[in-house]
Amino acid sequence: MLLEGKVGIVTGVGMGMGEAVAKRWAREGSRVIGTDVNDEAGQAAIETINAAGGEAYYIHADVASEDDWQAISAYAINELGGLHILHNNAAVHYWFDSINDPMEKWDQMMAINLRGVLLGCRYAIRHMITAGGGSIVNTSSVSALHGVPLQGLYGSTKAGVINLTRSLARAYGPQGVRVNAICPGAIDTPMLHAAAAEAAELYSNENGPTGSQGGSGPSLDGGRLGSPEEIANVVTFLVSEEASYVSGVFLPVDGAMMA
Repeated sequence: MLLEGKVGIVTGVGMGMGEAVAKRWAREGSRVIGTDVNDEAGQAAIETINAAGGEAYYIHADVASEDDWQAISAYAINELGGLHILHNNAAVHYWFDSINDPMEKWDQMMAINLRGVLLGCRYAIRHMITAGGGSIVNTSSVSALHGVPLQGLYGSTKAGVINLTRSLARAYGPQGVRVNAICPGAIDTPMLHAAAAEAAELYSNENGPTGSQGGSGPSLDGGRLGSPEEIANVVTFLVSEEASYVSGVFLPVDGAMMA
């Protein structure tokens, strides 16, 4: 098994990619701590893992809270004996009109999507340095790689994740810490479907971002949506020793959307 003996943290475990990653890690031998703000969904995901023979634990956590990250990392280290791998996955998505929408949207998305990733990396890397190494995968997005109307806020948070990932990889690689990012494309998750439904309403509005501003984004060149399990395959590879010489990359997982 690829992750035998590892202790891992997955944020946003209650659905979609986070749930798929946690399940895959458990099958590969990792003991998994899953976090979420939706306790019902998060606990259900953890119960499914344990019912299948894995070992997983649930912690309610707001990734933008430093106190919560202190508690998560302390649990991993003190109760499970270490922290070897981390998947910073939790995020929120809002369409954002840069000249009209309230700045509270900006503040909240920056707090969860970027501050949350930094805090996770901060507490994980501190321990990984003393333990001789570890591996982190942060979730960015193809939205970080191109411009789309009303995606400036979300794309900015995800572009920040890429730069943070690359900087941390350079800074802490000598201490045995690898940090990578994935850039998912259109993945079949509740977040995608909610965003698509909202986009359909926004783009059908005669006052919405139509005409010369373009459509809602690139087409599905791969011909289908990706699955959360396909994301889990990539994340698992990147945190494993199979990817021991891979660090500082931002890897599109998008069915050629950005090719």
